[in-house]
Amino acid sequence: MKDRAILDGIRVLVVEDDKDTRDLIQFLLESHGATTIPADNVMEALEMLRKNGPHLVVTDIGMPDYNGYAFIAAVRKQQSPLQKIPVIALTAYSTPADRDTALISGFDEYLAKPFEPEQLLHTIRRLYDEHRLDTAA
Repeated sequence: MKDRAILDGIRVLVVEDDKDTRDLIQFLLESHGATTIPADNVMEALEMLRKNGPHLVVTDIGMPDYNGYAFIAAVRKQQSPLQKIPVIALTAYSTPADRDTALISGFDEYLAKPFEPEQLLHTIRRLYDEHRLDTAA
């Protein structure tokens, strides 16, 4: 990776029920300049979203209790600017139909696990830049 600070100043909410995977994602993002906010379930993620005002969310879909689809539905129903926050589905559900379902459900991007670290980094950067341009207009 050429640019170690590609995510400098970006706050990312990481929603993942598997601690090892969550820790790996946080390490990757933080080592490239991001500040991460961890959540291990949907209810905690919704609370962290409201409390911490991240710029972007990376979330798993397959979680116990409430899944990533419940999370994206709750986010998109918000009566605040949070409803437009960029959200990336990072999931083991990896068929073309899974991708289509995720995007139709309101996710901005879809990345299948196992993921390429550089692809995740560049996707976060691109969505962050696009969202800043949208909110500035």
